[in-house]
Amino acid sequence: MLYSFKDLPEDKTSVGGKAYMLAMMTQMGIEVPDGMILDAPPSTEEFEEIIRFANDGEYSLAIRSSATGEDSKENSFAGQNSTFLYVDNDQDLKYAIENCFDSIHKESSKAYRKHFLGSSEVIPMNVVIQRMIDPSYAGVYFTKDPRGKFSTWMIEYIDGVGEDLVSGKRTPTILSESQKKSEHLSESQIDQIIAFANEVEKKYQDEFDIEWAIDKAGKVYLLQARPITAKSSLSNLKQVADKEISRLEKEHTEETVWDGQTFAEWTVAPTVLTTELWANSFKADQAFDKALKTLGYLGFEKGRRDSLLDTVFGKSYINLNKLGELYFGPIPYSIEPIPRPHLKFHFSKVSARVIFNTPKTLFRMLKVGLSINTQRKTMIEEATKELVAMSTKLKRPNDPTLYQDWSDKKLDKRIAKECYLFHERTLVWPYVLISLTETTIQTMISLLKSIYPEEQANDMIKRWSGSGINSETYEMGHYFKKACAKPEMRPLFLERYGHRGPGELDLSAMRWAEIGEDSFYDMSLEDYEKSKKNHSFIDVEKEIDEMKTFKKSIVLEEWQILKGLLELREKWKMALLKPYSHIRYLLLEKSSRLGLEDKNDIFWLKLEEIEHFEDSMLKLIQERKEEAQLFKSFNFSTVTSLKEIKDVISGDNEVSSDSFSGEGISSGIVKGEIVVINNPSEWKNIKWPQNPIVVAQSTDPGWTPVFTKASGIIVERGGVLSHCAIVAREMGIPAVSGINQCHLRFKGGENVWIDGNSGTVKFVQ
Repeated sequence: MLYSFKDLPEDKTSVGGKAYMLAMMTQMGIEVPDGMILDAPPSTEEFEEIIRFANDGEYSLAIRSSATGEDSKENSFAGQNSTFLYVDNDQDLKYAIENCFDSIHKESSKAYRKHFLGSSEVIPMNVVIQRMIDPSYAGVYFTKDPRGKFSTWMIEYIDGVGEDLVSGKRTPTILSESQKKSEHLSESQIDQIIAFANEVEKKYQDEFDIEWAIDKAGKVYLLQARPITAKSSLSNLKQVADKEISRLEKEHTEETVWDGQTFAEWTVAPTVLTTELWANSFKADQAFDKALKTLGYLGFEKGRRDSLLDTVFGKSYINLNKLGELYFGPIPYSIEPIPRPHLKFHFSKVSARVIFNTPKTLFRMLKVGLSINTQRKTMIEEATKELVAMSTKLKRPNDPTLYQDWSDKKLDKRIAKECYLFHERTLVWPYVLISLTETTIQTMISLLKSIYPEEQANDMIKRWSGSGINSETYEMGHYFKKACAKPEMRPLFLERYGHRGPGELDLSAMRWAEIGEDSFYDMSLEDYEKSKKNHSFIDVEKEIDEMKTFKKSIVLEEWQILKGLLELREKWKMALLKPYSHIRYLLLEKSSRLGLEDKNDIFWLKLEEIEHFEDSMLKLIQERKEEAQLFKSFNFSTVTSLKEIKDVISGDNEVSSDSFSGEGISSGIVKGEIVVINNPSEWKNIKWPQNPIVVAQSTDPGWTPVFTKASGIIVERGGVLSHCAIVAREMGIPAVSGINQCHLRFKGGENVWIDGNSGTVKFVQ
């Protein structure tokens, strides 16, 4: 149907935020270029009416998409769908309208919907046909600075059409209440923009960003109004940071050090239930404690109820201050995780108790060291037997619907049992293998350093452990590509690996068995055959045999042990994720029975809360999800301390003097590794680091899949309403603009802090 701005019913919100607000502002008496709205492709009669509208004045139109839900407070869909300016003939008009309706099918629009709406399914599209303003200046007015830099309103503008401002191709001039004078805009024009904006804000009781233009005659028009979409505004970030710092100070000392390497593979901050499950495994009489005692270490004292796992800004870390004493008791050492976990002596920790226990401690250290070195092969054999036994006992289909017919009592009992077995028993041997692997790597490095220079020794370990083993994970990756190239192999892949999937260490992440066909992408047989040649294994034993040293027999023995540990560790990970996936399936069925609208909401509750669920907990779930979203804007070193965290939050973190200063366009502070991208279509081929900081000259809607990978963004061009800024704010990704030639200055691999609050980028020392 075709509506005019003046006649659109006030309850017709389904035309999309852009079209709806243009119509409502027109009906409020605000100056808006006249226009019409299509909620479906036009009939012949409707198209003729549009042509009459076009000819009733100068034939120059703006044809703009307006998807349902677009330009809402939750989601802007910034730049995802098409716009055509200066349309001046019937043929181009028809093409523009058709293209706007079809733009909902673009890959970038699909990726955006998938990220924000949880589904890439097509949503209704509407199209705006509007008189084109040929502007002298165009820009955006914010009733509140989304970056938090100015306490009140802010204006960005450029000369000419505002498309280059929104797309990020040009960096704008900025005005604020304290910097109101402009050499281009008159005071009355600025006041007119503010007056119009205040009317919109007053009517809808919300904060808006508003696009405007001033024509050649000096007349002010509003072109668009949408609620500010920043989910991580500076004020909210500061509030959540202050609250978290206060909690950490209350629970921990200033000297507390945390190690996040154990959870380095977690691609997302864990949900509450995920954290609880893993934290329980680091308590007395649970998996990690049993692993330590299996290796001969002291372990937890009886009666201790705390966990080694702490949550810091939503992420999981091992508390190194608590860990040290679990090995040998009260000794004047700390666990230092860099470059590999090792003990460091501290005179300050020498006390009467330490001196008294020293003989016993030294004896235990010698005993454990001897035991581990002589019993590693035996432990590998035991771990292998346990793996076979567990795999046999827990052989279940990768079927997410397996528990639908179970009674409530049986379901609840199995949830409790599966969770307990996982953190009390399943993780024991994986933790043993992790410890043995670290010990063996240290032995190998020391051995190789006695033969070769340190740098060469380290390179050899990296190369051998990367290309010298055939791990279960490598096999899975190879099988995945095969399934992409040969669709008939996909059911077999899902049968074997369906319990795994992206973000698999969090219970909220879907498994491949749930994703099904969407797990795969199409790959040609030719590309598949080429990919098989990209990875070549090396014969490490042959290299060792060719060494010119009497130590090569010892090196060979150590390598064979290390190779066995690395391969077995991957097999255990493959196996333990099977019962882990079934914990997810059980809880999804429980969620369905509790009537949760979003089944994944159950993972934001603790087990006890699930057991005694009440409707009042829905608010608690929402609060936890919102807090987790804000926590995404903070990221700290893999090994961090309370002092470092406080310094980062206050802006006093130690970095090199080399830094860049630009414009903060999305709030948050994050540390990560630079990834320079010039072609977003190649994003699937990038080897993404743990915390990628994407660097580009500018971005457009086609970069949306890249944003789903990024922890931070640095661009040369783009203001606060550019696609980069809007989507970064919605995703909670810190972003900085105005870094001149950033895509040329950075080469990739550099470690930096980026501060989306102040607009600075600093190299890590």
